[in-house]
Amino acid sequence: MRSDEGGVAPTPCAHHPIDVGTGQPLRGGGNANRSPFVDGASPLSPSSLETVRRIAESVIIALVSSAGLYLVGSVYVDAYYGRLAIEATSLDLPPPYVALQSVHALWGLLDYPLLLLLAYILYRAIASPSRRLGQSLGRARERFPRLLPVLANLIVVVPLLLDAAASLRERELPHRSVLTEINSVLGYVGLILLVYVLWLGWEQRRFLLSDVRARKLVPIALVFIAYLLSALVTTGVVAELAAVDLLTGNSPASLRVEFVTKPGVLSELAEQELLLVAARNGAYYVVVREPSPPSPWATSYAIPFTSVEAARVRPFTAGTT
Repeated sequence: MRSDEGGVAPTPCAHHPIDVGTGQPLRGGGNANRSPFVDGASPLSPSSLETVRRIAESVIIALVSSAGLYLVGSVYVDAYYGRLAIEATSLDLPPPYVALQSVHALWGLLDYPLLLLLAYILYRAIASPSRRLGQSLGRARERFPRLLPVLANLIVVVPLLLDAAASLRERELPHRSVLTEINSVLGYVGLILLVYVLWLGWEQRRFLLSDVRARKLVPIALVFIAYLLSALVTTGVVAELAAVDLLTGNSPASLRVEFVTKPGVLSELAEQELLLVAARNGAYYVVVREPSPPSPWATSYAIPFTSVEAARVRPFTAGTT
């Protein structure tokens, strides 16, 4: 193709859009609306990823807390009815009721976190770097770089270690209960936790709380397992004490029950002082009252509704006045 001056016109080339502001061709063939996924860009900003991470952590904490409350409630139910010689599974208690029993052991669940919070507040109040005690601790850490982390780590876990030591000295419970197994596991977990905090402070020269705040899995898992087992042991003890109060008639919930049974049905019941425990699944669950302190083994009965013609129930205190 020739131009008007007789010269040769330039060879046509592919059309490239021009940036009006700079006069330079646009990159990417003008696909200004190209998806960032094509260029390998991250689909989420760092702030969005942080939000997703926080939501996931909240969901995990909620699930673990719910499972922990149900576990605490189930241990309470097992220890309570086990002390009364009643199989808890025969009552077929609903899950919400089982989880609600964790309220009885609320202090056992909160004492260790409250102690840690109190220790942290005291540390921040009297051992800050601007205070004399904080400066003394700083010099002590420079002088004893291994000893100070070890002592600090032991202070953090000493309540859990004391519970573990008590569980190792605990005798076999006289009645079948999951509390026996929990005591055994707590003892071993306490030994592992002790070895870990000593290693962390002496060899690594690190503080346990610093690793927990850094969300390291091993210290968080060890402390949480030891804390949960300790809370379960406390729950079982509280449940057994409540069962003993019921068994001896010292509980406000103690109900004296008298049955009129059909002929030939457990005639020995008329000679027993019975306390009502539950009425579920077509049966009355009762236990024979014992003087304080009670024997390790309680005597209980499961009396079908069909074997009873009438039942008289009243508070136990009313029957003794």
